[in-house]
Amino acid sequence: MSGAAAPREPANGPADPRATPPGWLSNALFWPFWLAVRLFLRLWFRLRIVGAPPAAGAYVLAANHTSFVDPLVLGASVPRRVIFLMTEVVWRSRAMGWFYRWARTIPLSTRSGNRDALRIARAVLQQGRVIGIFPEGGLSRDGLPLLGNPGAVSLVLNADVPIVPVGIRGADAAFPPGAKWPRPRRITLTFGEPIPPSQLDTIGGGDRRARLQAATRLIMDRIAALNGQRSREAELDAAAAGRRD
Repeated sequence: MSGAAAPREPANGPADPRATPPGWLSNALFWPFWLAVRLFLRLWFRLRIVGAPPAAGAYVLAANHTSFVDPLVLGASVPRRVIFLMTEVVWRSRAMGWFYRWARTIPLSTRSGNRDALRIARAVLQQGRVIGIFPEGGLSRDGLPLLGNPGAVSLVLNADVPIVPVGIRGADAAFPPGAKWPRPRRITLTFGEPIPPSQLDTIGGGDRRARLQAATRLIMDRIAALNGQRSREAELDAAAAGRRD
């Protein structure tokens, strides 16, 4: 028997499994599932992928959200395992909760500061892995951009990693909210240029609140542009300018 000491658990209890890299068994199950989903998306939705995210290193994928199929589309478009942030209400679903836990998604509470979610997300990024977020914080019912949610952006803003904007088009027609079965409509996913942490660190000045709002606006503008749209923030600014005139 080796004389090496057993690894110690953190003082506040055992490490959260979502903050640790998946083991060989989890990966052995995940990658066949990933291939099957990607094949289905290619055949049924004629999924088209434009551009590519970084091949290595930690980063955050930030995409628009118009359909419940968006996480599958985004996850299957990246040849790496993406850990998604999602609302706690959905995460606790009786029908799909087991899947969200297996996929190691990180639940976000709408009633607290999400300190645990922040800790887990940063641990994942520190390991050189990938986080996926939908910064609108909800599902658009008309395919148009929603306002960005600074709360979602705040969880990854100070992680010192690039944020990759992603535009998903056609998902709202392929599998609209309330539909019982996906329709064979084309979905196009476009990866934008990564926003470096140096740009996010200086945007908005020294005030944290202003910096967070400016970073959220930048991310939403980039996502909307990838879909040939204007962000909801830009639309509101234009409407306000029109009223002043």
